[in-house]
Amino acid sequence: MDQVLSSVRNSCRLLKIFLDSPKELGVTELSKMLEMSKGAVHKLLSTLESEGFIRQNEKTKQYTLGYTLLELGTKVLKNHDIVDFSMPFLNRLVSRTNELVVLCVKDARDAIYVAKVDSPHPIRFTVESFRRFPLYSTTAARVLLAYQPKEFQDEILEETLKTYTPYSYTSVDSIKEDLLVIKERGYEISSNRRNNGVTGIAAPIFDASGQVTASISVIGPSDRVLPQQEDILHETLETVQEMSAQLGYRS
Repeated sequence: MDQVLSSVRNSCRLLKIFLDSPKELGVTELSKMLEMSKGAVHKLLSTLESEGFIRQNEKTKQYTLGYTLLELGTKVLKNHDIVDFSMPFLNRLVSRTNELVVLCVKDARDAIYVAKVDSPHPIRFTVESFRRFPLYSTTAARVLLAYQPKEFQDEILEETLKTYTPYSYTSVDSIKEDLLVIKERGYEISSNRRNNGVTGIAAPIFDASGQVTASISVIGPSDRVLPQQEDILHETLETVQEMSAQLGYRS
């Protein structure tokens, strides 16, 4: 931590606030969230604005994310080999299941959907790409967490659990028990944990070293997914097994 620049770290903290906040924020709000003086926050904003990471709305005088971040995000996506590699498999899985298919990766302590292919059904469930969420909160995320070291799992589950529906996890012990089951059987099926009336079926993708690099999940309305869960599970497992083999994994 001796190599960390506090000014750069505070700039990063400021930018991350916009991940779970309204589109625009003022100096006062940011000052409170960062627990910094308004003058210090204004200097951060001015610096970030000069480089295109932040822009100010001339009418409201509030701040929002700048277009440089969009350029960087697009570059990350283009350079993310797992996305390019996975897209043909995602498209094929959608054609076989007719439901939303997502590719999920772990980034530090969070999960992110880095790619998706929507269901062709007019009534369908959809998700927002590139949004961070806890590693225990969705089917695809829990698959990733299940294959992490126990120490890492404990760190993640030390945080206050977020609830989304009446069926969300409220007990760390329940999550830990389910993580053991996921790892033992190699997949996860769950309903209503993140969204009422929605079911996800997910499985892990292994690389040549045997590490789980990502997961794939088929997600849709429970009244469509549950009656055909065996078929969807079969297609999902077949897909991740083929992907893992092409990445060099030998079970």
